[in-house]
Amino acid sequence: MVHFNIGFQHFNSFADITLSLAKTLDKMGIPISVEQSEIAPHITRICTEEENTLIAKWMTNSPSNLFQIKWSHYWKPYFLKELNGHLNFEFFAINYEFTKNDEELDYWMYDAVNNSSHKLAVSEYSKNVLIQAGCPAENISVIPLGFNPLISELYSKKPQKKKPNVTYILHMTNSFDVYRFGTDVAIQAFCQEFQYDSNLELIIKDGGKNPEIIVELIMDIENRFGKFKPRIEIMPKFLNKKELAELYLSADAFLAPFRGEGFAIKILDAFAAGLPVVMPLYGGPTEYANADNCYPIAYDIIPVGKCYDTQYLKISNSPHWAEPNVQSVREQLRKIVTDSRRFQIAKKARDTADLFSWEATSKKLLKLMRDLF
Repeated sequence: MVHFNIGFQHFNSFADITLSLAKTLDKMGIPISVEQSEIAPHITRICTEEENTLIAKWMTNSPSNLFQIKWSHYWKPYFLKELNGHLNFEFFAINYEFTKNDEELDYWMYDAVNNSSHKLAVSEYSKNVLIQAGCPAENISVIPLGFNPLISELYSKKPQKKKPNVTYILHMTNSFDVYRFGTDVAIQAFCQEFQYDSNLELIIKDGGKNPEIIVELIMDIENRFGKFKPRIEIMPKFLNKKELAELYLSADAFLAPFRGEGFAIKILDAFAAGLPVVMPLYGGPTEYANADNCYPIAYDIIPVGKCYDTQYLKISNSPHWAEPNVQSVREQLRKIVTDSRRFQIAKKARDTADLFSWEATSKKLLKLMRDLF
């Protein structure tokens, strides 16, 4: 009934999200098929035996010509995919907004605005960017994503802390795009605020393959502001879902001073783990984050700087995103360590995350399909 024109030859968020959504739909009894492709070794390694079996089954199923889904993206392997269903859908996420609309759109945004597929924006933010670019509002629906369900399953079995007297602050990044994730801001604010405190540790989980870039950022901070006592650990290892859940549940707080995000499952996962989160209330994460369930960072709206998107796409119409205020990050970092309300705020975050399960995503998608059919 539902065909995902998405393969598993690349280990990235598109494959991860597709697997989570397709697996949930499959459990609900919906026939699933996916693009036949090679399977990236990392995917085979981190998937469970059940998941690997499902992927193999889906690839042998004949593609449904009823409902077909792909990701809208400027990467050519995704951009060039064609949909041939009775109803076609494209997931859409964007990390920045446009401050002008009088210039010719780049090829990705032009296609997203003008093709006939129904857009599945992962957040109201992404939907509004599409509308501003000229896409008819009636051709867009918001379908938020879900968090890692193993976080809830393992929540009551939180792992023991390695050092009971140390406060662990987790930051998730990708060394291919550290500027967008605000890793430079995270390191600077952490080192300046806790320069003489050895009872705090920043854990930087890298989803890319260039941890030396993060090391260079740390060395630059040391050169500019001097040596610091708190430890910074870089984790470049690929983790499976269970290991990721355990990582979140072993932390005391979460730091996300990003500049641009279309939705940010990594932050939603932190909410689900009941962590106090430092973040700007900007972009896609405002789908679930508000002033009551996190520690908001002050920010300015500035032109988009160097990032993965600007390296591979010539973006027009003056794209802008958030620039976190380092002093504000420092102040909120201090609060997630000392504020007596931090557990109450984290509880609100966890309650919010419960509304964003993959079951909820699947039900919204199926309802939309019925409504449009």
